[in-house]
Formats: sequence, C-alpha cells, structure tokens
Amino acid sequence: MGVKLIILLGLLIGVLYCIHILVKDYQAITAAKVFRLIFKRDLTSPSSYKAHVRWGKILQYDTIQCTRYLFCDLGASEIKTHLREDFIYMLALEAREEDVTALEVFKNAYNYGKSSRKEINDPCRAKYSACPFKVNLLYEFIQYLLRIS
Repeated sequence: MGVKLIILLGLLIGVLYCIHILVKDYQAITAAKVFRLIFKRDLTSPSSYKAHVRWGKILQYDTIQCTRYLFCDLGASEIKTHLREDFIYMLALEAREEDVTALEVFKNAYNYGKSSRKEINDPCRAKYSACPFKVNLLYEFIQYLLRIS
C-alpha cells in the first residue's frame, strides 16, 4: 500500500508540473494581449511579440498523458468557457521549431476528441486511460493555479 501511494504521489507531482507549465504559458499569453491593448504605443516593448507555449517540455513530463487527456476533452466537450477557448487558441499559436512535434501530439489529442464527440462513452478516457485523474479535477487544478498566481 505504501509503495502504491508513493507512486501515485509521484504521478500527481508530474501532472501538476505539466499543468503548472501550461498555466504559466497561458498567463504569459493572456498578459501579453492585455499589455498590448493598454500600452499600444510603448516604445520599449517589442513591436512584434510572438507568444509561445513550451509544448516540448509539457510533453516531456506528461508521461501518464493527463495533459493530452485534457486537450482531448477540450475537443470532445461542447461546453464553451473563456478558459477552454483560450486553451484551444493556444493550439493555434505558432510553435517554436523544437516544439513542433510536441504540438502535433496535443493537436492530435484535440482532434481525436473533436472527431469522437458524438460517441456515448467517454472516448478520451478510453484513449488516455493511463491518467488516473478525472478531467474535472484537472480543470480544478488549472483554476486553482490561476487563482493563486
């Protein structure tokens, strides 16, 4: 029992780290939008800011596929919230050269969820069954990280 608990805690730390990176990149992207709207003529800011997400790093630590499960659910779910739409927008951003293949993995997860939206059973849970957490818990982690930052 003790070994299983230690393994589960280790997995939880990995999932939290992936979501933490995703949330930090989300905050950097949304803060950049606000900054550009407020200070349009700021001469010290770069004129062409390219927002990016560290997809390679997220994929590196997403060993149990919880982040992929999250993006699959974004595609499968018909619930529209500002946060969900922003996370989908992050998939459309131009990736750095070293992150292109990792971005494709997350796009494939999103597209899989979108294409299997009509199925009765949870197709994302079936495909990403290695993730021991429910998708609602992952969204709660994201909400919590956004509140404390």
